[in-house]
Amino acid sequence: MDRRTFTKRSGLLLAAATSGLLVGCGEDDDAPAPLPTPTPTPTATPLPSATFASEPLVLSEPFLQLPTADSVRVVWFTEFRGRDHAVRYGADFAKQVMATSTQLSRMYEDASSTVAGRSYSGLTQRDIWRHEAVVTGLSAGRQPYVAISSDGNKTMRSSEGSLQPLPATGQATRFLLTSDLQLKKMASANYERVAETLAPIDVVLFAGDLVNVPNRASEWFDNSVLNLPPFFGALQGTMRKWQPTSTYTGGPLLQSGVIYPILGNHEYSGRWNPANNLNTMFNDPQPRWYAELRYAKVAATVNPSGDAAIRERWIRDNSFETISYEEIFTLPQGPEGGRYYAQRIGDTFLIAMDGNRIWRSWSANTRSKLTEATASINDPSAWGFGDFQFHPFAKGSRQYQWLQEVLASEAFRTAKYKIVLVHQSVFGLGDNATPVMAQTEATFEYADEAGTIRTMGPFAFPIDAATWNGRIQPVLDAGRMRYVKYDYPLSKDLWRTDIEPLLVAAGVQLVQVGHSHLWCRSKVGTMNYIETSNVGNSYGAYVANLSPRRSAPPTEAQVAALTSLRWNVDDYPREDDPHDRPMALPTLRNPQVELAGAGQPVPFLTSNDITAYTVFDTSTGMVTSYAFDTRYPARDPIKFDEFKLA
Repeated sequence: MDRRTFTKRSGLLLAAATSGLLVGCGEDDDAPAPLPTPTPTPTATPLPSATFASEPLVLSEPFLQLPTADSVRVVWFTEFRGRDHAVRYGADFAKQVMATSTQLSRMYEDASSTVAGRSYSGLTQRDIWRHEAVVTGLSAGRQPYVAISSDGNKTMRSSEGSLQPLPATGQATRFLLTSDLQLKKMASANYERVAETLAPIDVVLFAGDLVNVPNRASEWFDNSVLNLPPFFGALQGTMRKWQPTSTYTGGPLLQSGVIYPILGNHEYSGRWNPANNLNTMFNDPQPRWYAELRYAKVAATVNPSGDAAIRERWIRDNSFETISYEEIFTLPQGPEGGRYYAQRIGDTFLIAMDGNRIWRSWSANTRSKLTEATASINDPSAWGFGDFQFHPFAKGSRQYQWLQEVLASEAFRTAKYKIVLVHQSVFGLGDNATPVMAQTEATFEYADEAGTIRTMGPFAFPIDAATWNGRIQPVLDAGRMRYVKYDYPLSKDLWRTDIEPLLVAAGVQLVQVGHSHLWCRSKVGTMNYIETSNVGNSYGAYVANLSPRRSAPPTEAQVAALTSLRWNVDDYPREDDPHDRPMALPTLRNPQVELAGAGQPVPFLTSNDITAYTVFDTSTGMVTSYAFDTRYPARDPIKFDEFKLA
């Protein structure tokens, strides 16, 4: 199925909803139309006795999406098309709404996949069906529901959840702040403890990196490696369906709480080539601007009719895509689809931003953040283009213009609480906090026709066609490129220069990020930053005189034999927040001391045994963080940090 067709059928226009009022925030003519509203039908049919839990071809329990003032969508997945998919709800489950079914277009497995009872020698597509029912006519409060599916032979029911519409102004709402599940070992323990201690959770704000490889179906649904939880298994409390001896079950959070995810870098997959495996394709994106340059050279051959859809598909398949993420979730729609969006949720206004770039290693003289591999230095088809940004988000971009419109809207200005979600480390102590979110700058070292070593650049991405075709491509064609160097100047951090001042001035109180898999927080003016992504593992925190130093650019010795180019090490701070934002110590207890054995209080939690979770409660305005030592299942979590959104 064409992705555009799917989006048209399953999306909604961007809207900030409050008290039944819809406030547009930058919708355009291409925005998808709403689904038709089905009419509930009364039924007296008893619920089936067979359950989703007993059928491995039912891949998820139902979860909630895109509520309005009087409706909510219920979504679940099966590995059969089936029939008679419906939601039963209300007293005695007497009301019924039929579901619409669509097939996911890019769900695959390969030799690295692990699904119980199956093996895959090569790239293999799985037929996975998404079922969505729109339940309307809801009023404040919760009411029970179940999902119903038939595989053609037997009819099955889900576990029971509860429906509620979009919270109204003044309604107490509890948000789970989380991210970076990615099959990591502590995640199921994390969500199990959330469900045990803080349920019901009304809203899950998920700040990106839901899985590792977005087109591998088992990472979403049924990975069977012990204690490496698939996304829905961890967040729906069904771990033992897929891993019968799993230490933790996960938590049944999504059945009754609406999830608002944002894209992380792991929801982007690279160039589409079925001859490769899923890992290779995931790690092989190239910038869209470079794909457009390539397309211009082959357009007459690959698209002689000039069809716009064929052009878009070619560029997408030769750069990057987010197809599976888009097809799994029904999200509010911004001017460029669900990639970024805004939503009023009772007293809270949520802004979900896409500030992502590809993650590459720190290696010298390979395809990395800072260089290209010497073996392919004259072959840009093999280049990685450093940590390039997938889409622009700073001044001059459509997303920035949209953000300005949202911040000026009445729905935003009248909200009591204002929260921004973005995945990438726009502040923090983790290794991923550097390079900062500067636009990639490329410098090229080459030999001229006389053999003299010269340089071109730096050229900030995107490199325009005239520069590439007139100056860079002739050197490549002649095989005279010697070295490619990428820089990310600290002074040109686009989040710091363009976005942060805009948010602070508008009164945003909280920015939630992920990406480095730790807990830490800071404050700029009245705006709090929090990274609460130590959900399943951690990649370390780096503080002067307390913990080891971050990764660094190549040294002179590492590149001396290949190039005279050098990096400015001051652009890559080895410790603390890159812009010296003050980092807060936990206000109540210090889990890194109490549970992980640190010698003195530290402003972070980083552990592969101790997991953290954070909840925001609108009834108090408090953001509260907890830590749980997964090595001791019988122990209780500890509350270790709390602060109030003013």
